[in-house]
Amino acid sequence: MAAEIHSRPQSSRPVLLNKIEGHSDGVNAAVLIPKEDGVITVSEDRTIRVWLKRDSGQYWPSIYHTVSSPCSCMSYHHESRRIFIGQDNGAVVEFLISEDFNKMSHVKTYPAHQNRVSDLIFSLESQWLISTGHDKSLSWMSTQSGSMLGRHSFGSWASCLQYDKDTQHAFVGDHSGQITLLKLDEQSSSVITTLKGHEGSVGVLYWDPVQKWLFSGASDHSVIMWDIGGRQGRALLLQGHHEKVQALQYLPLTHQLVSCSSDGGITVWNMETTREEAPQWLDSDSCQKCKQPFFWNVKQMWDTKTLGLRQHHCRKCGKAICGKCSSKRSTYPIMGFEFQVRMCDDCYDTIKEEDRTPLATFHEGKHNIAHMDMDPSRGLMVTCGSDRVIKIWDMTQVVGSSVATGFSAR
Repeated sequence: MAAEIHSRPQSSRPVLLNKIEGHSDGVNAAVLIPKEDGVITVSEDRTIRVWLKRDSGQYWPSIYHTVSSPCSCMSYHHESRRIFIGQDNGAVVEFLISEDFNKMSHVKTYPAHQNRVSDLIFSLESQWLISTGHDKSLSWMSTQSGSMLGRHSFGSWASCLQYDKDTQHAFVGDHSGQITLLKLDEQSSSVITTLKGHEGSVGVLYWDPVQKWLFSGASDHSVIMWDIGGRQGRALLLQGHHEKVQALQYLPLTHQLVSCSSDGGITVWNMETTREEAPQWLDSDSCQKCKQPFFWNVKQMWDTKTLGLRQHHCRKCGKAICGKCSSKRSTYPIMGFEFQVRMCDDCYDTIKEEDRTPLATFHEGKHNIAHMDMDPSRGLMVTCGSDRVIKIWDMTQVVGSSVATGFSAR
C-alpha cells in the first residue's frame, strides 16, 4: 500500500518520505492529521480512507468507507474530529471519526447543490457548512439543523472557496477567472466587491486572516496576492509555473508561499521581500516607442504607406510596443516574473544583474498535484492527484529554519 522512501532530510529540496498507493481513481483531496502519523484521502473511486503509519514505516488504511457518489473535496476539523465530504452528486456527507481513527460514523447528509461540490469549509464558530458547486452557486447550511440558510448564484462554475470566520466574509473563485467577496448573514448575502486579474479559471484560494492577504491560483499558470487588508487595491502577480496552479498555502512564520501546479511543479515564494506591482497594459494604436502603426490602425497605415505591426506589451512598464522594439527577454523577480518575459529595449537596459536574483525556489513533485496540505509545525506536506498516488514530503530544508525547529522526526 505504501513505500517508505527516506527517513531524514538529504538536501535543500523536498524529500519524499512516503508514497501511498491503493486508490483505483484520482485522489481529489488529502489532509495530514495533526499530531498523528496519518493522512485522510477522498477519491473519485467513491472511497474515504484514513491511512495510519505502522511500525513497518508504511501507511495502511485504518478506515475504508465507500459512499454513493465520487468524492470531490473535504473539510476536516481535527478538534471535533468531524469530516465533511463533498460529492459529485451535489450532496455533502458528514461523519464523526473515533479517537483512535479506526471507526467513522455517519452524522448527516446535506443536499447542498444540484451538481458536483467543488469546495467546502466547516465553521465551528457559526456552525455553518459553506460550499461551492458546479451548479454555479455558493450555499451555507446549518450543521445543527441540517437546513439551508442561504444560496448565492454566479454566472459560471464556482470552483473554490475561502472563509473568514471573524467577519463572515466568503471568497469565491469561479470558472470565468473572477473572485467574488461576499458578506454572509443568517439568511442573506451581499456582494462586497469582485476581484479581476486572472486570464483563466481560478482553481484555488488561500486566505491568511492575520495579514488579510488572499492568494489565488489559476489556469493561466499564475498566482496573485490580493492585499485585502491594505484597502488600496494592491495585487502582486507571481509567475513561476508552467501549468495551472491547483494548490496554495501561506506559511506566516517564515513568510513563504508554497504553490503547486498540475504538472508537479512546487514553488516556494519569498513573501518577506519588498515586491512591486506589475503595471497595467496600456492601449495604443501605434508603437509607443517607434510610432509605427499597429495593424488595425488603417488610417495611419494609409497615410504613411506602411504595413501595420502586431502589438505587444513590455512587462516592466506596460507600454504597447512592436516586436522590433521589444526583442529582448529577462526575468524580473521583484515584479513576480521568475521566468523570462518580454521587455522593451529601454526597460531591459535598466535591469541590473542583481535585479534578476530569484525570489522563489523551484522543485519537482514528479506527479500530478491536484491538492496539497501542509503541517508547518512538523515540516510535512502531502500531495495527491489524478495519478492515484499520495506523496508525503519533508519540507524542513525548503521552507525555512523556523519551521524546521518545530519538526520532530517520528
